[in-house]
Amino acid sequence: MQKIKLLCLITISLISLNGCSASILIPPLPGPTMVPSAIGTLYTAYAIGADERGFQTIVEDEMIEAKIQSKIFHQKDLKALGLSAYSYNGNVYIVGQYDDKKDMSKIRKIVRKSGKINSLTTFMLPETKNAYCNAAEDYILQMQVKEALLEDDSVWGTNIAVKSVQCNVVLLGRVGNINEITYAKKIAASIEGVSSVKSYIKSSKQNKYNMTRKQEIAFNK
Repeated sequence: MQKIKLLCLITISLISLNGCSASILIPPLPGPTMVPSAIGTLYTAYAIGADERGFQTIVEDEMIEAKIQSKIFHQKDLKALGLSAYSYNGNVYIVGQYDDKKDMSKIRKIVRKSGKINSLTTFMLPETKNAYCNAAEDYILQMQVKEALLEDDSVWGTNIAVKSVQCNVVLLGRVGNINEITYAKKIAASIEGVSSVKSYIKSSKQNKYNMTRKQEIAFNK
């Protein structure tokens, strides 16, 4: 509750600034999307209240995403298409298409120079002229999968980001338990037009278990 109150106070302050339009980055939407704070406030407040990360970590992750996205956009010799950057505890995921293999190394350099990065995972497919699935179809699939996740009570859908690349759906984010990961994949796969589903979703319980095991190992050494 304190996290939600803090975020609301920050948002109200930003909106009150004369001549300024504040915006908040919301990772669980399909790809990093900049939206007016007046629209994103309630959703972001809920997401933060349900997130095991601290408020500062969430902000740092969003800053990493925004920085990577901006650098990719302004890199003139980079021909990567429809890229989305997602960060969780400094673990970065880049999803999209590339035009040239050289783009991959450029993207890695951009990520390395974008703050404290713990790891980088990429899901990138080469652009094809006769692509089975175009950008419009990808966008529609993202919306359909996201809507299906939000409507299903068995999945913590608000904390899942959805990206479609050539009709291959990629799921990212955090859920309450491992079973929700299975449900999320099944829901995505059930949408007509989805060629495959790749999940990078982690469960909060799994994270806590791993942290506890690491602490036990360190204590016993």
